[in-house]
Amino acid sequence: MRRITFWIVVIILAVVPLAGLGELGGAQPVQAGGSWSAWLYQYDTGRLVHVFPDGVAPVEMVLPLPPGTSMPPAGVTFSRDGSLLAACLIDDANNASVRVYDLALGAYIAGYPAGGPVEGCGLARYSFGPDGNLLAFGLFNHWPNMSGDARPAWEVTVIDVRANTVVHRLTSDTPSVVAAGITYDNVVPFISAFDTSVIAFHPVYWATEGACEYDSIVWQLDGSNRVDRIGPYGKNDLDLLIPNGEAIWVETNDALPQGTLMGPGCTHNVVMYSNKAGDRFPIFHNGTVLYGSRFIDDGRKVAVKSYTEGGVNQWLYIDRDGSTGGLPGDLRDVWQLWGTMDGYVFLNDAGPTGAPQVSYHRFEVSSAIPQVYVAWTGAPGEYWRIVWVNPLSGGAGLPLFQPVVTMIPTPFPTSFPTAPPPSSGLAIGGQARVFTTAGDLLRVRTGPGVANPIAFQLAPGVTVRIADGPRAADGYTWWQIVSDRGTGWAVEGVMENGVFLQTLIPVP
Repeated sequence: MRRITFWIVVIILAVVPLAGLGELGGAQPVQAGGSWSAWLYQYDTGRLVHVFPDGVAPVEMVLPLPPGTSMPPAGVTFSRDGSLLAACLIDDANNASVRVYDLALGAYIAGYPAGGPVEGCGLARYSFGPDGNLLAFGLFNHWPNMSGDARPAWEVTVIDVRANTVVHRLTSDTPSVVAAGITYDNVVPFISAFDTSVIAFHPVYWATEGACEYDSIVWQLDGSNRVDRIGPYGKNDLDLLIPNGEAIWVETNDALPQGTLMGPGCTHNVVMYSNKAGDRFPIFHNGTVLYGSRFIDDGRKVAVKSYTEGGVNQWLYIDRDGSTGGLPGDLRDVWQLWGTMDGYVFLNDAGPTGAPQVSYHRFEVSSAIPQVYVAWTGAPGEYWRIVWVNPLSGGAGLPLFQPVVTMIPTPFPTSFPTAPPPSSGLAIGGQARVFTTAGDLLRVRTGPGVANPIAFQLAPGVTVRIADGPRAADGYTWWQIVSDRGTGWAVEGVMENGVFLQTLIPVP
């Protein structure tokens, strides 16, 4: 893991102790108004739901698939105004294409054929340019030295969605890439930021279990194709407040105390901030493991998730004046949070049998503690992901966040019930249902261990049969499973945010 040392500053920030806030009297029906809406996506069925905060009924649809394509895309992204949707589709002949769907027209308006099958496709939150006319995406075309495939190993391509033409393309073979010594193999480029004249992306190694930080690549769109390894665009939990030119992320600083996880993971301990002038400094540290940094309340605050040893999660906010406070307890185990003009929205982790729910926390003028509302509730057992929320305006005249050198670790509530990893309940000959979070697919490998190639991947909700196991390898417990896709080995569970997440749930 790369360790980053921040600039030393001389301002000490006082901390408001973070008390457990509980449910604050319970959630209210979402008749609160508010200037936001959100799109949710269910990738195993291709269903979309448009959710609103003011009592308006949600709008539901199923993403139409082009002829010859029967499998919904594993992920989608939206233009910043929410009018266009982009998806990486795999047709029935295993050929990939990136397509753009106009929600108002109800039709695909652009597409980029990859010229054959691809190993991975990278669409991200900022894949669309500022006005929605351009779309940038990454492709991992093939493994190195594959005979008969003349395509570059990877590429970042920009298309004009109105003219349906390619306007920019950067590949592993581009001279400026080679000259810069960028020699990645087996990577999918994911777009971190897209301005009119520059694209930033981070290369993610395919078929790995993730990393605590990735390289940050900046590509100039001025015709020079210049690329540089600069900026924070590969940082963990990077969030951008584009109107203000600000960014936040979490990283590890060895000079400050670090928290401890119950299993493997990233022990980031500092929330970092960058402003339009390029100044970069820490704005929060409290001696715990930090992740999940997001701009909220139209950029007036930052929300960050903190974990303390023993399985206690707590979301807190950092104000621009340096004050901090705890956020409501129904956020405790939430990972996916999006800022709104007056608060934030999030999708709860309902587990394999619970009902998914979109909640809305709104900051009232007279209180630093947001009110809790429920905007939408799905059917039990369904898995959804928030894929778009109205972007923040940034708020004119916002002051900079305050830098901090060190902070006294703040006490966190200890009354939250925690439990050790449960007995899996799996047995040879039995059945199990796949359960993952964060839009992940379960990787099924040719053998027990992360060094074995991925045979296929399974979406949440798929039922499998247990054929063999358990086997211990690389810190995981593995079971051989049989599905409609084939036979392979999958992990029983993983540590996520310091808590054991069982990925194979026994079916009675």
